[in-house]
Amino acid sequence: PALNNRGIAMAELGDPDGAMEYYEKSIKADSSYAPAYYNKGVLLDKKLEHDESLKVLDEAIEKDPKKPNPRFYKGIVLGKMGKHELALNCFESVHRANPQHLDSLFHKGIELAELERHEKAIEVFDKILDKHKGNINVVYAKARSKAAINEVNEAFDLLKVAIKHSKTIKLWARKEKVFEKFYDDPEFQRMVK
Repeated sequence: PALNNRGIAMAELGDPDGAMEYYEKSIKADSSYAPAYYNKGVLLDKKLEHDESLKVLDEAIEKDPKKPNPRFYKGIVLGKMGKHELALNCFESVHRANPQHLDSLFHKGIELAELERHEKAIEVFDKILDKHKGNINVVYAKARSKAAINEVNEAFDLLKVAIKHSKTIKLWARKEKVFEKFYDDPEFQRMVK
């Protein structure tokens, strides 16, 4: 654990090569220590070495199958790679085993949206919003899915709420493919201006 923790500290200080060295030292010292595999997998993902990241995350899952973080992060990597069905399976697995893991539920909704299953995604987002009404990321994700199924008034209402709480959402909406069809809409223009 000390070697792994030193790797974490080095990563946080901006030394990914040093971090990788210490994650590997930790694994060499105790090949059953799952957190070092997990941290190495995350670092490989940040270095855009997705395939290698997945292999190491699978090792972390094998070493400690009850821990949700490696399986959750595997879903993140798969989503980045455009393997949305596999990512969805990871998030569903994590949420099934850990119903309080709301990040896995949120990412399940995101992957459903990526797979154009927007009605199901909206159900997931509503489930989260029932417990956490003010979560702007969820509000924005729901707005995107509403826009995708042409429920424009609801999409715009949600988008207004999200923008009111975070100006960053304006930037996101301007670049979001699902909102392209509204670029000439005066109301959309006012919201994201």
